[in-house]
Amino acid sequence: MDDYAVDWSGLAILDLDECYRRLARVPVGRIGFVEAGEPLILPVNFAVDGRSVVFRTGRGSKLAAAIMEQAVCLEVDAFDTLEHAGWSVLVRGMAEEVVDADQIAHFDTLPVMPWSRPDLRSHWVRILPQEVSGRELAKR
Repeated sequence: MDDYAVDWSGLAILDLDECYRRLARVPVGRIGFVEAGEPLILPVNFAVDGRSVVFRTGRGSKLAAAIMEQAVCLEVDAFDTLEHAGWSVLVRGMAEEVVDADQIAHFDTLPVMPWSRPDLRSHWVRILPQEVSGRELAKR
């Protein structure tokens, strides 16, 4: 933590490479988007592919957001309540459904396995990041 700049509240500001390292080691995050004019946040299994985030989904609100190429965010974190320490990474960008057969074949090799009904989650969605940021609260 000593090597990172600190924000106004004393949290370490993670650099872009560190944000991607942490994204890559967490298999579940929360995706946020707007559905029918209301904010919605759902858990999602995902993987990092280069500088994009990808996940599998079935018919429903997450796929609809991707088809409409909506703005979305993905948040991942880890924390230790006993040590009062933790970190979070936020990815903000546009969602798009991936329909290219070569890209789908590549994504099928990634370690993404939905916990619920993977047989119904055959559509791939990619988040094209426009902003990636992270913060860390170190142990006291």
